[in-house]
Amino acid sequence: GFDMDYTLCEYMSPEFDELAFNLAKQFIVDNLGYPEEILGISYDPQFPVRGLWFDRNTGNLLKVDQFGKILDCQHGFRILNSEEIKSTYPGKIQRKDEKRIFVMNTVFNLAETCLVAALIHHFESKDDTECRATGWVRAGKEVTFAQVFKDIRSAIDDMHVDSLLLKKTCIANLTKYVKKDDRLPGMLERIRASGRKTFLLTNSDWWYTKHIMTYLLGDEDRTNQDNWLSYFDMVVVDSCKPRFFSTGTPLQRVDTSTSTLVPLSAGISGPEVYSGGNHTTITSMLGAKGPDVIYAGDHLLADVIKCRKLCEWRTLLIVPELLHELEVTQKNFGLLSQLSKFEAVLADNPDLGELKMRLWDAVNELNKDFGGSGSLFRSGNKLSYFGSQVMIWADVYTGTVNNLASYDLEQRFVMDTVKLPHEKDIEEDFIRSGMSSSLANDSIESMQ
Repeated sequence: GFDMDYTLCEYMSPEFDELAFNLAKQFIVDNLGYPEEILGISYDPQFPVRGLWFDRNTGNLLKVDQFGKILDCQHGFRILNSEEIKSTYPGKIQRKDEKRIFVMNTVFNLAETCLVAALIHHFESKDDTECRATGWVRAGKEVTFAQVFKDIRSAIDDMHVDSLLLKKTCIANLTKYVKKDDRLPGMLERIRASGRKTFLLTNSDWWYTKHIMTYLLGDEDRTNQDNWLSYFDMVVVDSCKPRFFSTGTPLQRVDTSTSTLVPLSAGISGPEVYSGGNHTTITSMLGAKGPDVIYAGDHLLADVIKCRKLCEWRTLLIVPELLHELEVTQKNFGLLSQLSKFEAVLADNPDLGELKMRLWDAVNELNKDFGGSGSLFRSGNKLSYFGSQVMIWADVYTGTVNNLASYDLEQRFVMDTVKLPHEKDIEEDFIRSGMSSSLANDSIESMQ
């Protein structure tokens, strides 16, 4: 099974992110009273990274580990040092409180991550702004960080759901915003030719899905608009993930000839396109059992974590940023080892202030190579919340779903055995003892 957005459909970055950024700016100026001066703020593709937590109370963007320990903290575009973090977050801990914290889970969130930081930086840099702990006062008007973020979320909801401006603009210029990969048709055909079934399961509606999938898989001359449907045994739109993996929503049929929803009892002919439903019903309709299904999607929470928690489907997480992460990690591999050595020395000598500063500088140097907000998976040599969740929940992950075209359909992916520290010590002792025995034997043989 395949998700559509950022899975089968790969959006061009930074073009698509910049579009969402600009539409959000325009919305809050036109509808929410923000000054036109903010329209001059430009999108910075080097700044945002997925997986950050936005703190509505302080306006900070946090990168945390799986326990809520703060690894990095930014206010606007400014990186806070350790003492500043401790003064705001006792113990450098922030729990995932839904009323206070919003998690930037998806690639769609990159635009608002950049915009909220840019607006805070912009207004707090003004001479006539009085900065406060929860926001600022300008021209006699108090603005909280929570309100700014609420306004941005209203803009994002509008372009996705109400005005549909993001989708309409994208459809009007597909070659600019959507990547077309020649491997996709062949990959899907190969799966079906093997006797396996394929299905598309997306939260997008039929109108948008039809446009995107026609572009990706339809006839070049657009004479047969529904040709792309032949690549799937079933298509499900309006799936409402993650609810799809629990209670779901009422299952209806999509009449593709009229683009309307009709009851299952209507008995219409044509392609099997449905709206809503839940994982139990869809699995049954496919004639499969839970573990038989592997589902590919980009949303760590909605496509992977909730799927693994609530049903038996296996998961393939799509991480579009992976190629960039790999390139930077390979370039800085020696620096990661250096960080580990610094931390080992600090563990024995916690009062070495100079070493702490060198460690801080080394972490920042590594983070900057990834971008303004560092790596998606880590800060220094510590895994981020996103990185740890990938380790726990995703069966497999890759940078693009089209990488499947490079593997045999019988390929088995087996991860390395996870070893606890005491098991690693035993293994290292065994290797050392084996080497000692080998050296002793070599010496005896040479003497003989």
